[in-house]
Formats: sequence, C-alpha cells, structure tokens
Amino acid sequence: MSLLKSAGVKSVALLNMDRVHGPVMKWELNVDGEESLQKILVELYTMFMVGKAKQMVPRAMIFEDKNIVVSERDYNLLCFMLRKEAKIDEFLKYAEKIMEKYGGNPSKSSCLRSLIARLRNSWRSY
Repeated sequence: MSLLKSAGVKSVALLNMDRVHGPVMKWELNVDGEESLQKILVELYTMFMVGKAKQMVPRAMIFEDKNIVVSERDYNLLCFMLRKEAKIDEFLKYAEKIMEKYGGNPSKSSCLRSLIARLRNSWRSY
C-alpha cells in the first residue's frame, strides 16, 4: 500500500454498467482513506462513457484537487484517482495494460498485483 500511496494513487476502482441499476462499482481500494470514487460514481461513469458510441471516450480528467485516469473495455472502466503530482501518462499505460491482460475485467487482487509490479519495474529503470 505504501508503494501505491508514494506513487500518488488515492483510489483504484472497477466500474461497470448494470442494465437495471445503472453504473455500479465492482470493487474499490481506497489507498489514502480520504476520498472514495463511490461518492462520484454516476457522474464519473457518465463523464467518461458519454462518447462511447462515437469512439470518443476520454482517457483522463483533471480536477483542481485530483486527476482521474481510466481505461475502458466492454463498458468496464478501470479508474485510478491520483494526486495532482502523479504522472498521468504513466498511469494511463498501466491501466491499459492491466485491462488488456485481464480481458477488461480484472479482479481487485490481480489489478493491484499488476499495478504494484509495474510501479516497482518503473522505479528500477531510473
């Protein structure tokens, strides 16, 4: 957990669209204990997925106090809520590779293992 926190991760979550209930959170890990994606679930899913029919899904959104990076596949969104100083481009690559590796539906544990491994490898290369 300390590795995620020091890399600037605030929260990691997998969101999905349920045909009956609308956007739902499959799982979330709140790293810093401050803010949960659950509070902005519907807004977040809508902001990122509104352009899907036209192949115009944004990859990141920048807010005053945080950044949110996503990778989308089959109406699943893997979301990383990051502190302002975190490297957006790096986390975009991580999200895309994780979604590709697990067919768009990573479990919480497999996602975190992959993310931690990628962070360790990136720090070794410096």
